[in-house]
Amino acid sequence: MRNPTILVSDDEPMLVNALKREARRFGIDVIIDTSSNVVELARAQQPDLIVLDIHQTLDGRDLLAALKRDPTTRGVPVVMLSANEDQFIRHCCFDLGAADYEVKPFDPAFIRKVARMVRPSAEDGSALH
Repeated sequence: MRNPTILVSDDEPMLVNALKREARRFGIDVIIDTSSNVVELARAQQPDLIVLDIHQTLDGRDLLAALKRDPTTRGVPVVMLSANEDQFIRHCCFDLGAADYEVKPFDPAFIRKVARMVRPSAEDGSALH
């Protein structure tokens, strides 16, 4: 059985690497995108979940809309990340099909939430190793 895979698209390498390190504790493989190539990577890699930053080279809302229009990626849950707590942007993301919306900096519980989304039995990383 393969590990669940998430695709993290964010232009902050430190954040992406921190997410990758934490996800490994839960037995989750991570594909990293720091160049707004999330749509192409999602088509090719077929991740179980996408974590997508709103503010990067391309607007994350446009990338979310493209992911939800594409028949290959339409069913993949997308968790939006933003440093902005603006309710209009949050609602816009949900209207476009986001599964969740997290504000940065996120707390350690965020990776547990992501783990439960791709591996519902994952309550903590210790049970997987």
